[in-house]
Amino acid sequence: MSIIDNSDKYNPSDPDRDKDELPLKELITSSEWVEYLTSLSEVIHFELSLYGSDGELLVNTKEKPVCHFIKHNCSGSLDCPGSCLKVLGQNEPVVTKCSAQITCFVIPLERHGDKVYIIGRNSFAEYEDMLDFLRIAREKRLPEIQVSLPFEFKGKDHARAILHYVYLTVIRLLKSHEKKYRLEEKLIRMTSLFDGQTFRTLSRNPDLMYRYILDTMEFVLGQASSMFLSLDRDAGIFRTVCSTGRFQDAAMDFHISADSPEIKEISDKGSAYFSDSPGNITSGSTLHEADSLCLFPIFVNNSVQGLIGVINKKLSREDMKIMNAFSDYIQLNLENQGLRISADESKKKPEQKLEHIIDVDDKIVSAVDIEMLSAALLDKSLEILNAEKGSLMLLDDETSELVVEAHKGTGDLIQDKKRIRIGEGIAGKVVDSGGSLVVADIENDPRVRQENRSHYRTKSFLSALIKLQDRVAGVLNISDKIEGEPFDDTDLQRIQSYISSVSIAIERSLLYKKAEHLKKLSITDPLTGIYNRRYLNKRLSEEITRYNRYKHPFSFMMLDMDKFKEYNDTFGHIAGDNLIKALAQRIARSLRAIDIAARFGGDEFVAIFPQTPKVDAIQITNRLKDKIDETLKEKSLELPMSVSMGLATYPDDATSIMELIEKTDQALYLAKKGGGNRVVYL
Repeated sequence: MSIIDNSDKYNPSDPDRDKDELPLKELITSSEWVEYLTSLSEVIHFELSLYGSDGELLVNTKEKPVCHFIKHNCSGSLDCPGSCLKVLGQNEPVVTKCSAQITCFVIPLERHGDKVYIIGRNSFAEYEDMLDFLRIAREKRLPEIQVSLPFEFKGKDHARAILHYVYLTVIRLLKSHEKKYRLEEKLIRMTSLFDGQTFRTLSRNPDLMYRYILDTMEFVLGQASSMFLSLDRDAGIFRTVCSTGRFQDAAMDFHISADSPEIKEISDKGSAYFSDSPGNITSGSTLHEADSLCLFPIFVNNSVQGLIGVINKKLSREDMKIMNAFSDYIQLNLENQGLRISADESKKKPEQKLEHIIDVDDKIVSAVDIEMLSAALLDKSLEILNAEKGSLMLLDDETSELVVEAHKGTGDLIQDKKRIRIGEGIAGKVVDSGGSLVVADIENDPRVRQENRSHYRTKSFLSALIKLQDRVAGVLNISDKIEGEPFDDTDLQRIQSYISSVSIAIERSLLYKKAEHLKKLSITDPLTGIYNRRYLNKRLSEEITRYNRYKHPFSFMMLDMDKFKEYNDTFGHIAGDNLIKALAQRIARSLRAIDIAARFGGDEFVAIFPQTPKVDAIQITNRLKDKIDETLKEKSLELPMSVSMGLATYPDDATSIMELIEKTDQALYLAKKGGGNRVVYL
């Protein structure tokens, strides 16, 4: 059975993919990807390397200690790194071992004949693997591995889980990049053909400008029948002023009333209108033979001034995005031209707004932490719309709640991390409906109808959905324009264009947040929420390293509940689990901020007291026992319970981690043997 489900697979032969896009090797070795792989490596604790199909090393993150030792001391004898490269050529992700028994995995990625491999290396998955390596090292008379290196035996299942996580993460990012690349490439083609200078030149001859717009569309989207409709204010209709393609003649006679339901829907939604019966749009329609018509609006000064019609052509989702962006681009040029003519400096120039949309801040591109990214996105959105107040909420998939990640100018109305259920409040209803919302007057809009709060200067606001690959990821709420005017559909279009341009940064940040959550789960005990034994071993190694550098002693405590088995057998495992959780909470609350508490297993708990000699550790341990006794007494347990505690200090009682644990365990054993309910120290 494959490690990766077929539904997760990356399809390099997708017919919608652009053959001219960036080569896979060039993409995945870019600085952005190397930075991401490096941060991913730090989160999953695997060394990640990229190799070409010929075995050429393309990218390498920080080496794991064991791999580093083997490469630099035993490389010739163990064919390092050659042995782990034997998996190159695999067509499926696989977990394997190198000749030194190090657990590693390989993920093949291929696109248009360009193939690279991601190899992840960790350490010994099992204790037996380390023994095999030591046996091989003795047989080959290799240098002894340094005992100071930390070993954690996480098992093959852990490696498979990490492989699956890395695979899904990389594939999702590749897909996001490709969609973004295709959109950017087509939009660049359009804007390069139809730049600001060209527009200013052609605007002197409207007929030539309309024709050039349609030719530009055909060059990017392929051959199609299309038309440009301009508003005739005197007649109150949109007339076709230019057309191309098979339906060229019929399109020239096409017109639509400015008061028609279709134009009203376009104005209200601020988006394209699609009809599969274009012959029925108006009584005088000449497009009876056409099977479809899509009208893309061009807004100028918040009202529809023109329409681009695409006739009888099936537009993909990407084509729709391109056409919407192109319509916005024409709109911005028209508004820019109007501003240039009127020399009205009171409004920000549209080309500056376009720069806000196209130009993504370095702060946003580099942000990984979701809180930093949310704050940066909110600040930029307020700047684009020239507004004072706002909040950014992201959807928690596990609880189906919106969580406030950033807010500005809202005072006490909105708190950080406030949670809102889907369907509740304005933002919750926006997510539930699946559509963004622009409100000119909160008190009179039938969709809202609620009294405006005194904290807000104006009654207008907008709530824009944040979507990632057509999946709702959150809501951006903006209110109170600085100059006091209401928000309109043009504002919504601009902010949605900006959100689309930074979607990969949002996606990356959310993935990083999930990775951090996974990291937290890997070092905490699922029952009690405090640290687990794996994290404890790491911290013990760090404390010994700190002692070797600064000569600060530290102490180690081990705690065990007396008669816990009897309590478990009498009252059941649920009652036993509740008692363990209560004990863990008391330990966590009672220790100092610098102390580290962990669950060692079962009803055993341990704690590290950094920079604490024995005389101080004795006082801390006795005080902790008093607090635990209070908790057990407050529980009014039918079976009276107590705890035994053992204590040892490094380097007074031990010279290694294993010896320290053994000495502390001996002290605990003496406490139990002495009748329990006491503290024993060596």
